[in-house]
Amino acid sequence: MSHLKERKERNCLNCQATLIGRFCHVCGQENLEPKETVWHLVQHFFNDITHFDGKFFSTVGLLLRKPGFLSAEYVAGRRASYLNPIRMYVFTSAFFFLILFALKNPKDMVHSENKPDRGETIADLKKDRVKLLQELSGDDDKGDSLSTNQDIAKLDMELAAIKQYYGDTTSRAFTSGDLGLLLLREVKDSLPQMREALSILPPKAQERIFRDIHKRTWKYGDSAAPANYNENVSFFGVNGAHYRTQEAYDSAEQALPDSLRDGWLQRAITRKVIAANIEFNKDQKAYFEHVAENILHSIPKVLFVSLPIFALILSIIYFRRRKTYFYVDHGIFTIHLYCATFILCMAILLLSQLVSTFGIRWINIVAGILIFAIWVYIAIYLYKAMRGFYRQGRFKTFVKYCLICLLAFTVNLIIFVIFALLSVVSV
Repeated sequence: MSHLKERKERNCLNCQATLIGRFCHVCGQENLEPKETVWHLVQHFFNDITHFDGKFFSTVGLLLRKPGFLSAEYVAGRRASYLNPIRMYVFTSAFFFLILFALKNPKDMVHSENKPDRGETIADLKKDRVKLLQELSGDDDKGDSLSTNQDIAKLDMELAAIKQYYGDTTSRAFTSGDLGLLLLREVKDSLPQMREALSILPPKAQERIFRDIHKRTWKYGDSAAPANYNENVSFFGVNGAHYRTQEAYDSAEQALPDSLRDGWLQRAITRKVIAANIEFNKDQKAYFEHVAENILHSIPKVLFVSLPIFALILSIIYFRRRKTYFYVDHGIFTIHLYCATFILCMAILLLSQLVSTFGIRWINIVAGILIFAIWVYIAIYLYKAMRGFYRQGRFKTFVKYCLICLLAFTVNLIIFVIFALLSVVSV
């Protein structure tokens, strides 16, 4: 209620309804004199701030001390004394992520080392071949045997190419790029003989081997790969290093028969991966920093997407009580749960920052104990909230608590992986 002077007239200035009392029963506006002084504006400002803070902190106190109580009060219709759940979610999540992004630097999350291609000698390649033969002798699965045969055939081709161009006694170590160039030269010089040597393999295996050689051709052309080029980078199971540009990939696809071309989804993914691989090889550290930043900033989206799904999980678990608790009720419970989690995690972040800032032993011990206690409370908060809101027995609630945790972890992991993969290719 405002401290301004009440009007003598009994009509609402907003909707013109006839008033009975200080407030309009139609629109809720207070019947006050429209003329205000500067001091009245200052009073109004501080009164609003104090009112919001008072309601916010009293609501937060109940949220943390009595899990499930606020949700039960909201469902019962007692709402005016507490902060609105949606407003509380917006405020707590915004404040939490503001602190998170301020304290967590993506550069500190990335530790990358450039490992050069070590290269393999003839002896190394022969050892690899022996290992593959041993795997083949103990391999009963037909699909795995086919893959092993392909690897052996490619090794034989690489060894033959080395022998032809460098001799059988060379001690040079060949990188993957070197072997790619050798196979390219071998394809150009002795394609018929190669096809004859591979004729013992099934037609599909032959096509796959020549497709791989074809990729190497478009990958390097007639020149060696750049010194910093990493050909072991792959995303979504697609090796982005097969092609150095999207144009090279498109040209390679046009040169292949229709039966060997990628489908539209594979083409779209491959083009994205090639673009990501180009950025990766420009500056690997900067690339990973950008990916870490994208992933960090995707956490709010993950939680926002998971919120209605978590409410859906609750509605499924409590299906037998669907006449008592509707989906919206589960949603209110989930919002309060997320708000409590934001506040508790915010406390952990601030305590961790306190430890890293001061580094004093007794502060580290006290903060460590508090952080551990908060983590324990976060772990049991859902159980206590379920007991307070749904009011079922301890054993039944515990079983449902475990099931909900398992389902929620799986869903959040899937959503996070999707956003993380999108972050990788959107750099």
